[in-house]
Amino acid sequence: MARHLSVATAIEKNKVMSNTAFVILIEIDIVNPNTRAVEETICIAKNNENIVYNGQVYTAGNFDISLDQREGEESTVTCTARDPTRNIQTRMEAFAGGVLSELTMMIVNTDRLDKPPEISERFKIITSSTKDYVVTFSLGAENPLSVRYPLRMQYRDRCSWRFKGYGCGYAGADATCTYMLDGANGCRSKGNNLNFGGLPGLRILNL
Repeated sequence: MARHLSVATAIEKNKVMSNTAFVILIEIDIVNPNTRAVEETICIAKNNENIVYNGQVYTAGNFDISLDQREGEESTVTCTARDPTRNIQTRMEAFAGGVLSELTMMIVNTDRLDKPPEISERFKIITSSTKDYVVTFSLGAENPLSVRYPLRMQYRDRCSWRFKGYGCGYAGADATCTYMLDGANGCRSKGNNLNFGGLPGLRILNL
């Protein structure tokens, strides 16, 4: 999880005029409270046009991220999104107001959309409300016990990169990949084995 900037700094930086645009992306993972499974992910870019990042289209939208810091109290993060089509509201209402769902905020450099985000923070949605085509989420801090360490899982025979995304580097005509090193549709067959995200030399020890 990249932490090049603090949340507060990232929010302020997004307001500053610059030759390079820093854009806030959010991903809202809608969780079914009964099954605890992610039913859908809503991807929005605070921008006047859609942005494609890591192979995912982030729809242009209008939202604000605010950080309330008070001495002696925990910081409060709030996300307020304009929802004129009630697209977000409909999905949230279908799943208990979105409680238990999660929101990921990323700051990306539009000149470096092939690189990791400048900052990436994940929050639990604690409460949500809607009024006059506006959806408001109160966000809680990420549970450190849910953070994966190390960030990348290590596999001997399977690539950990997203196909055609950051790290993969493949820009050919193939539309699919088996995420394996060998095989008819594997990394080596595409001439991309140098970017294979697995660790063929990894040894499994039987203790």
